[in-house]
Amino acid sequence: MKIFKKIKEFFISTKRILSIATKPSKKEFLTMSKVVGLGMVVIGVIGFVVKIIMNLIS
Repeated sequence: MKIFKKIKEFFISTKRILSIATKPSKKEFLTMSKVVGLGMVVIGVIGFVVKIIMNLIS
């Protein structure tokens, strides 16, 4: 029965979050997209540099 209580609490909190959440404006969406894209590029560059260093070492 304890698992059903946890599932019920999860759905209640999910319902609360969805009722508060709003759709982002176009400006907010573009800003978030730029930040996420920049983060992906930075992580890719770091991975590429590490791979080149590892190839030079071995």
